[in-house]
Amino acid sequence: MSTPLLARIPPRYWALAVLLVWGGVALLLLRQQPYGLDEGAARALLLNWTIVDNVANPIVIFGVPDLRALLFIPLGIYWPGNLLAAKIFTLLLVFIAALLFYQWSRRALGQETALIATGLLLISPALLQQVDALGAGPYLLLAFALGAWLDHSYRAAPRPWGGKYFSQMLLAAVSVSLHPAGLAYPIALAWRWYKDPLDRRQQRHVYIGVAAAVLFVVLLRAGWHGLEWWQNPLTALAGAVLGPQLETGSNLTLLTGILFTLALLGTLIAGARELVSDLTGGMLLASVLLGLATADLTWALLALTLVLYYGTPRLIAMNEFIDGRSLLGQRGGVLLAVVLIATLFMNIGKAYYAYVRSSVLPPQDQLIQTLAVEAAADTSKPFRAASQWPARTLIAVKREVLPLPPPAEDGEALMKMIPGITHLMFDPYDEGNRQLAKNIAELGGAMETLALQPGGVIVKVRGAQQPPAPAVPN
Repeated sequence: MSTPLLARIPPRYWALAVLLVWGGVALLLLRQQPYGLDEGAARALLLNWTIVDNVANPIVIFGVPDLRALLFIPLGIYWPGNLLAAKIFTLLLVFIAALLFYQWSRRALGQETALIATGLLLISPALLQQVDALGAGPYLLLAFALGAWLDHSYRAAPRPWGGKYFSQMLLAAVSVSLHPAGLAYPIALAWRWYKDPLDRRQQRHVYIGVAAAVLFVVLLRAGWHGLEWWQNPLTALAGAVLGPQLETGSNLTLLTGILFTLALLGTLIAGARELVSDLTGGMLLASVLLGLATADLTWALLALTLVLYYGTPRLIAMNEFIDGRSLLGQRGGVLLAVVLIATLFMNIGKAYYAYVRSSVLPPQDQLIQTLAVEAAADTSKPFRAASQWPARTLIAVKREVLPLPPPAEDGEALMKMIPGITHLMFDPYDEGNRQLAKNIAELGGAMETLALQPGGVIVKVRGAQQPPAPAVPN
């Protein structure tokens, strides 16, 4: 018998076809405006763009960005200033990560699990939202997938102090710089070599490299900036499923968060042995535990990935246990669950498309948009803003933006610290901004409230003048 034509098509062409279809649909869901960005990604983009355009380097003002900047080097070289190119580039990286996860899960968990989990991950609202914001989640997934592949390749052909060894250490540094959940990669790698070392010398090399990579990033960046700590995990998990349109505190949000939490706990309990014994599983487990300190959308995406890849085999096994005498009995419950989840994800994706096209912005971005309108109203007037989100604000406003000044003793001391600043933008309810809000309140007539919105406040400094440019030596 002759082989069917479709069966003769090489797998790589199928992968390319899936990439084109999925990428084309996902591209429609991405925001075209310079809003909704992750602050860390914005700083990394600005670093690359400024280097290519030979303008002032933002490291001095904004601090050292996370090592996403290394991944963004091609964007700075070929597409400086183009946010859409950054999002398309992120979609490509996400698809590479999904392929690596698929290949790993096909070997470790089975073909059926690989197909179901990878397919649902690619259409999940959490992943699409993170791509749209250039959040840390997609890059962490790529780091975990590449880390597992590098460890497998290195063990197959070990070469002490070789390229694959240093690639793992660099990847560990990138992972740690992105998010507290990124510590999962070096921790899981060290645990893997503790449980299954090739030899003592190489085990020692891995320990030294992991410790050096983590210490280097911690000293370079002095922790993780711009994150909100100890948030409600139920809200983050509900947002990963329902999208940004959810009403925080509603019954639907609470119910969705509780159901997701139960699924996560059930997967952790049922798959504890497999999670601990496998490098990829160990990374996902550690990332969920470590990322709980922030409980943001990045953490929720990692939790969803763990549930999809380690919960699907449990669902299949449970379906077979209940009734394994027929095909419908063996897979009926699994098919029903997959159809319901896929339908939910696609409906949320459709709603997200309408949400993006309606130009509705999150509260912080509404505030940034208000400042952008103020900056564009009269470009002949002096403008220099100090923002709680300086990189995101600079990309949107396209005029000079600095970070917020440190707290001052009183209002007069604050005025001496901000010569030339025309606008201040921040969240007055943020604990770190309480003293700044108090200083501004003391100044009275010297400050004017330009906008007070749910995302924060914009304060205009009355009579502010642009300081003279520094003299250029002959």
